[in-house]
Amino acid sequence: MTELIPVYRYRVERARASTETRWSLAPVRPGGYAGEDEPIDAHPMGNEPAHVSQMQPAGHVEVPDGTMILSLDPPILDIPGHGHIALEAAIGVGGGRTDAPGYLVHWRTADDC
Repeated sequence: MTELIPVYRYRVERARASTETRWSLAPVRPGGYAGEDEPIDAHPMGNEPAHVSQMQPAGHVEVPDGTMILSLDPPILDIPGHGHIALEAAIGVGGGRTDAPGYLVHWRTADDC
């Protein structure tokens, strides 16, 4: 059996940096943003204002039954018996590390749904 997990995307825009697309497993707008799991003063532009766009449905991932969500943002999944997988690595949109085999996660964009 498989499960479907919805995936959302949003953009972070700063005045002196390029726009950054972020992915999440929760349809809520992030409160403050200073980078992934960094205290605000640890990010070189942490004190600069950033515009965070509204969440948009990006699609969903099909994963093995029993998969657990370890982190919503950045999205990290735990595939039973296979380890952790960074969603961005599995869907090929950015960095991230994959301990589990990527063939266990099937990405379906909103256009494919």
